[in-house]
Amino acid sequence: MKNSTMEGVIILVILIVITLISSGDNKSNSNYSSNNSYSSSRNSNSLESDSLTSPYAKSISIGTGNASYVYQPRDEYITIYNRGNSPIDITGWQLQNGKDERAYYLSGSLQRFTADVAYVPQSPLFISPSGNNSYQNVVLQSGENAILTTGSIGSALPYKITSFKENICSGYLQDMPEYNFTPSLNRNCPQPRNEIGLENLDAECRRFVENISTCHTPTFNPRDNDGEPCSTCVDGKRLSNSCYAYIKDHFNYGSCIAYHRQDENFFGRTWRVFLNKGWEMWAKEYETIKIFDKLGRLVNTYTY
Repeated sequence: MKNSTMEGVIILVILIVITLISSGDNKSNSNYSSNNSYSSSRNSNSLESDSLTSPYAKSISIGTGNASYVYQPRDEYITIYNRGNSPIDITGWQLQNGKDERAYYLSGSLQRFTADVAYVPQSPLFISPSGNNSYQNVVLQSGENAILTTGSIGSALPYKITSFKENICSGYLQDMPEYNFTPSLNRNCPQPRNEIGLENLDAECRRFVENISTCHTPTFNPRDNDGEPCSTCVDGKRLSNSCYAYIKDHFNYGSCIAYHRQDENFFGRTWRVFLNKGWEMWAKEYETIKIFDKLGRLVNTYTY
């Protein structure tokens, strides 16, 4: 009887130990499952976040230009710069302001509005003097930038201004009173003294041409500086017939394109892109500039 009781106690102890071990394993498995579930969820969220970020995010930087202090759309601009090592096609990219993130006090109450958006259009490489512009995608090479103007250039004469890439002839457009570019175009036009054919002209003509300012389009006045009638006057100076014809044929935007379009250094490194909006895009303060690629992925933001 005594031995029987002892055996019963031993069996009971063994059962208790087995129960405790089994309970510990279940708890461990439960924790492992919970941790796996958390890890899976975290990885999923990370992948989702990554999928909304553009692969160009590390290559594109934003500059505020004059956005914080200019309100006229024809003058207002921001810039983007390709600091990466590869070309980037920005055609169809979306620009968005932070209008939806600000509250406006109107009619006695706070109101919110949807954000304004604009898209980068296709562009000709240069403004065709004939007006027959050939449009293509805007591609920023490594180290190139784009000036994104909110509005457009109002005057369509003598040339209709669309988006374009700056070149060594663009300065002739800058020098015309019909246009007002903000910021100013580069004035890196070919030097008049270096034009082919100048060596065949008379000495007085050569001296006159050598003193013509870079990117200047001369005027062909019907009178000289003394007010006398003149059929060969340039900027009021009476010149020979051959000199008059040479200057009229060489020193203007259209002629510059004709003679220098194939020059190796013709294009600059800046695109002028006009978004053609009729209103201010960027606020004076509390503004956020957002840029999305054409698949809707965030490229970069800038807040000021």
